[in-house]
Amino acid sequence: IISGSHDKTIRIWDAETGKAVGVPLEGHTSCVWSVAYSPDGKQIISGSFDKTIRIWDAETGKAVGVPLEGHTDWAWSVAYSPDGKHIISGSADATIRIWDAETGKAVGEPLEGHTESVHSVAYSPDGKHIISCSDDTTIRIWDAGTGKAVGVPLEGHAEAVRSVAYSPDGKHIISSSYDKTMRIWDA
Repeated sequence: IISGSHDKTIRIWDAETGKAVGVPLEGHTSCVWSVAYSPDGKQIISGSFDKTIRIWDAETGKAVGVPLEGHTDWAWSVAYSPDGKHIISGSADATIRIWDAETGKAVGEPLEGHTESVHSVAYSPDGKHIISCSDDTTIRIWDAGTGKAVGVPLEGHAEAVRSVAYSPDGKHIISSSYDKTMRIWDA
C-alpha cells in the first residue's frame, strides 16, 4: 500500500501487517495529494501541491529522474496508463497533462476544457480514453491518443466532482461529488 501525506512524504506499507516498509520517500516541497503504482509495480508516481509529479523506484524508494514540471498549480491527481507507458496528471490549473513514463517528458499539449480545478483523472481499462472531473461540476472523456474531448461534458452533479473511475470492464464511469451523491454513467 502507498500513501501520500501533508507531511510531504510518501510511505509504503505492508498490506498484511500494516507496518511501514523502509523509510518515507522524500523530495516534494509540499503535501503529496495523489499516489499510484505502475502496472508492473516497479515504480510509484506522486502528485503534489508543489506543482510537480515525481517518479520513484518502488524497491529502493529513490527518485527516478527529475520532477515532472509543467503544471502552474497543484497536481491533484496522477495515474498510469494500463500499459505503463504514460502518466496523466490533473491540476488546479484546470488542465490534464500526459507524460511519457520512461522519459518524463510531456506528450503533446495540456488537455483543456475544464474551467476549474481538475481533481481526479483515470484511464479506461483499454487505455483508449481518459476521464477527468472538476470543481466546474463536470466529468469529461478524452481520447488518450489525440488528447481531444470525446462528446460533451457529463453533467448532473450540483457541486464540485472530486473523484472518477472506470468499471473494470470499461462500460461504466462512477463519480462522487461534494453534493453528497455518487453517479454511475454509461461510458
